[in-house]
Amino acid sequence: MKSMKIVLALVVLTLSLTAEEILKNPFLWKVEKNNQTSYLFGTIHVPAPELSALPTKVKKAIDSCDGVQTELDMNFMNQMKASQLMLRDDGKPLEKILSKSLYKRTENKLKSINPALNLKPFSQMKVWALAATLELLEEQMKNPTLAPIDDVVFKYGKEHNKSVSGIETVEEQMSVFEVFTLNEQIAFLEATLDYMDEHKDGMKMMKELYIKGDSKELETLLNEQFKDEKYKKLEEKFMEELLYKRNVRMAKRIDALLKKDRKKSYFFAFGTMHFLDKKSVIEYLKKYGYKVSRVKE
Repeated sequence: MKSMKIVLALVVLTLSLTAEEILKNPFLWKVEKNNQTSYLFGTIHVPAPELSALPTKVKKAIDSCDGVQTELDMNFMNQMKASQLMLRDDGKPLEKILSKSLYKRTENKLKSINPALNLKPFSQMKVWALAATLELLEEQMKNPTLAPIDDVVFKYGKEHNKSVSGIETVEEQMSVFEVFTLNEQIAFLEATLDYMDEHKDGMKMMKELYIKGDSKELETLLNEQFKDEKYKKLEEKFMEELLYKRNVRMAKRIDALLKKDRKKSYFFAFGTMHFLDKKSVIEYLKKYGYKVSRVKE
């Protein structure tokens, strides 16, 4: 038992050192106004060994704050609720909703991820949920015991006696997808499959650019998913509903929270795209009078 503890300790230390050495330029911003300092941290919703521990500068930022806010409260009940909201209630299996060719193509993609996979366990999923799951499934299967960095932040805050919560509710986040018609959800699935076929190392590239900390290169990569003209309208709606409208809501809630008690500071950890490009959370916070600056080495 003692030797096992030593092995586990070495693993933890190795992971910690790896994350510290690799994630040298995290997407971390300082938010300042009226002698009140908070932080924004861009995350990536993918489990990976190199992202399993937080860099020192991120931990120091959390340590300096009173509370931690992720996109969602990461408690077990919310995770169960999110899983339930991804299921259809019409009783129709996917094979009755998707065309035979698309059903077969999706199943083939699953088998390419792992030969043991098929669509039956996903049969009652909403089509948008299936599309979103496909992109993350391969990484999740590679690292089944690891949590995305969002969860690591949430857990760190909780373990260090910070108030922890989510900026959105599960219902708010899931309802974003409900504005898409069934045909749009099917197009989303097709676009996802097209992207995965054309960019077989897409997730790897995304992780590499996230680790590199280059915002412009990451924006370019993420905006490539719907380059095909046939998906242009879907892309515009996708960006409006999943990103721009939520950015407005997130920024308003950050502002309200910081105004509520000007003696308190917070560490906000959301998907990195919420802080990049036009109509970002950062852009709105600047309009509210906050000074927002990237934390450098």
